[in-house]
Amino acid sequence: MKIVRTIMTSVLVTGFLLCFIGTAYSQGTNLGTIRGTVTDANGAVIPNATVQITDKGTGISRDLTTNGEGNYEAAALKPGRYEISVTATGFKKTLVDAVLSGSETVRADVKAEVGNYTETVTVTGAEAGVIQRDQPVLAGTLDNRQIQEVPRDSREILEFLYLNPDITQGPGGDGTFKFLGAQSYGATFSLDGQRTNGGIFGEPTSSQPSLETVGELIVLSKNFTAEYSGVANIRIETKRGGADYHGSLFYNNKNSALAAWTIQDKNDQANFLPTSAVQSFPTPYFNLNELGGSFGGPVPFSTKRTFFLMSYERRWDFAPVRVRSNNIPSSLLLGGNFTQIVNTSKPVVPASIRIFPEASSKIIVDPAGRGTSSARCRKAARLPVRR
Repeated sequence: MKIVRTIMTSVLVTGFLLCFIGTAYSQGTNLGTIRGTVTDANGAVIPNATVQITDKGTGISRDLTTNGEGNYEAAALKPGRYEISVTATGFKKTLVDAVLSGSETVRADVKAEVGNYTETVTVTGAEAGVIQRDQPVLAGTLDNRQIQEVPRDSREILEFLYLNPDITQGPGGDGTFKFLGAQSYGATFSLDGQRTNGGIFGEPTSSQPSLETVGELIVLSKNFTAEYSGVANIRIETKRGGADYHGSLFYNNKNSALAAWTIQDKNDQANFLPTSAVQSFPTPYFNLNELGGSFGGPVPFSTKRTFFLMSYERRWDFAPVRVRSNNIPSSLLLGGNFTQIVNTSKPVVPASIRIFPEASSKIIVDPAGRGTSSARCRKAARLPVRR
């Protein structure tokens, strides 16, 4: 009985893992492809050539062999920089560098030179258009270095979308986006291939990764295939840990002492009316602090086959809290002077009581005024009564 239970448990766990892997792969649209054809100097294809594609960030490689037509293809590759090594009998070893962004297909055709395989020929992407995209998609990509170095006003990754001419700010300036000049919604947002749209109209969720961990920001605006839905496709790809340990630290500060006044502050200053409580316009003050960093590399004792990347980011702000209320009594009202109160808001005072503004601390009561009305007046005004 115990053996049967163990077998059933193993089968269920294995089935669950297979289903999870299948689901993750089907949603893993952030994986790309490198394909190409290996030919000689005369353009004749070279079958059975050995192709090795190495991830330059992690050092992990994949071995392939060209088919009878000299073609090779490596699918399900994560974004990053790759080195393509081609060796064949009677030809020199050829090295080609390729940069693969998320979900794109890159074509790297290789022309091998006749010679000894111990000789190496390095081909750069600038030579004869060796590297080219094999898709008719119009896309804009910002890598991590560009994201870190482009002048910016905040650390919100979606603020970089305004660099694309097809994306503008939505109506009302409420932080929404307007796509292709008309649609204020309908775009697809994804993080590492997983959809991150939320809300009623599919706006992006407020949870976004730190800039320290963003590897690429990709905007597919036109001519993308049916696998990418929406009027536009905004994709965020996070970085991976590499073969070496590396990290980063940052500290940002924005404060009112080094910043110009905003237009709203200028308008408020122009419309300010001094009162006895606030005699001068309060100087705008703010102090925003951002602190964080990242660290990544190979997992210890994993023989550099498993990698990690972690980050931390904290933000805190110091700013005065402005409280405005018409219900807060002024200094005159606290002294018993009710002249600044409109008649409709004044308390009901018996006709026998007269209040003198110039002597707000005195209330003269007619000798005939006594009883409940006088007591109520004394309690409301909290002032001495002269009879």
